[in-house]
Amino acid sequence: MRQIIIDTLWFTDMFIMSFLVMYNVLHVFFTTLSFLDVRLWIGRVLWEDRKRVFRSPFLPSITLLVPAYNEEVTIVESLYSLLRLEYPKFEIVITNDGSKDDTIGVLKKAFGFKRSEIDYFPKLPTQNVRGLYEAKVPEGSQAQRLVLIDKANGGKSDALNAAINAAKGDYVCSMDADSLLVPDALVQLVIPILEDVNTTMAVGGQVVPSNGCDVRDGKLLKTGIPDTWIARFQLVEYIRSFTQGRTALSRINSVLILSGVCALFQRETLLKIGGFLTTRMTNKIGIEYVGEHQETVCEDMEVVVRLHRYLLDTGVQGRVVFLPAAIAWTEVPEEYVSLGKQRGRWYRGLWENVFFHSDIMFRPKYKQIGMFSMPYQVFYEALGPLIEGLGYVLLPISWIVGVLDTYFFFLFMGISLFFSVMISTLSVLLGVWSEGRYNRMGSYADSLLPFTPKEVGRLIWYGFLSNFGYRQYIVWWQIKGFKDFLAGKKSWDKFARKGFQNTTAS
Repeated sequence: MRQIIIDTLWFTDMFIMSFLVMYNVLHVFFTTLSFLDVRLWIGRVLWEDRKRVFRSPFLPSITLLVPAYNEEVTIVESLYSLLRLEYPKFEIVITNDGSKDDTIGVLKKAFGFKRSEIDYFPKLPTQNVRGLYEAKVPEGSQAQRLVLIDKANGGKSDALNAAINAAKGDYVCSMDADSLLVPDALVQLVIPILEDVNTTMAVGGQVVPSNGCDVRDGKLLKTGIPDTWIARFQLVEYIRSFTQGRTALSRINSVLILSGVCALFQRETLLKIGGFLTTRMTNKIGIEYVGEHQETVCEDMEVVVRLHRYLLDTGVQGRVVFLPAAIAWTEVPEEYVSLGKQRGRWYRGLWENVFFHSDIMFRPKYKQIGMFSMPYQVFYEALGPLIEGLGYVLLPISWIVGVLDTYFFFLFMGISLFFSVMISTLSVLLGVWSEGRYNRMGSYADSLLPFTPKEVGRLIWYGFLSNFGYRQYIVWWQIKGFKDFLAGKKSWDKFARKGFQNTTAS
């Protein structure tokens, strides 16, 4: 019996170690792909004439979809930032999703919304709409229309679908009400569309934590890194996830997640696949893929996977593009319990989407999505935290009981730490990569992320420290999220916001 236990431990240890080695090797490969794409994007920005973009006769119109649930603290600041966007053909549609606070009252007071008979075509079923409002666009804004929908609570996806029903834009941009877009965000997002309007179905960009930044009246006055350790760890995580991971996957048209903070979709195609997933979905394609009366807390992943499936099933040429540029800034939790609940929800949502779309796995019909991207999500993003958590328990036990040689055990742990720190460091350096010269319009070709050398050094240091306690804490909540998935939990676990006006530069 003792020998069986020892053999089981040894084989399990070898599996865990092999898994971690493959994971690290794969992310080194991702880092290489990301470097190529980051240089390409900076080169495009370096030589891109923004005035030429504005003058393009093919410039698409865009509707910003802003779902708002209990957002009275941040909604006005967010809308001011949206109204300052530098784009000649856009409108804003806000959906008050049955807020229990004074979100709608704050909006009416700040912008003077009044009841209006705006065009509303319920192509996507939603919870009951209680009122439609419109406000005069403030002077100086390039926005063409400012609309507010008041409806019963139905969740973020339901609120997004209601806004799509009122949208007039060729493209719709899903958003969070607590986010800030950079002034030229829409210009950057449409560049891939202007380059290939027939195949670019969706575009997303990098999201950066706003904690530590100075924000006034919806304008980002000064950037900086957060004051708290927990927010600094998250900043490094965001840079690693977006700059390295999604940039690499986008290069091979395999990205499955465009952050709900800011993602642009071709409106007609989004309507064809049924919009964002809710229990009220009646679209035949959506029901065929995920079943009836389904919902998810990760609607941003589900809609992208469904889009890929639709394109591959119908033979329509299409791509989903991720830009390695800081498009949006958002507040991240600074309380450990709130962070844990958020990560547990994200992980639960990942498993929901794996369950919905598991039938595309390893099917050549679905090309790189079925043969690589979805298996990667399952084996490394979904199963990864469970295997890592198992390793935290079994590897030390195996060392203590003598199954693993002391030298080998510490060598492996050291190599794993080295790869983790190296990938985090390279991701941060990619984020601040600059060509170091001026473009033809006389503007400096700055880096993707606006951090000083001192701040970069601190981020690299926090990337190292995150391996001791923080990473294990996140894995613990992800395991809890898996338990919640098995139990069928559907709650959102939204954390309370402090608001942009409370952030200060570090």
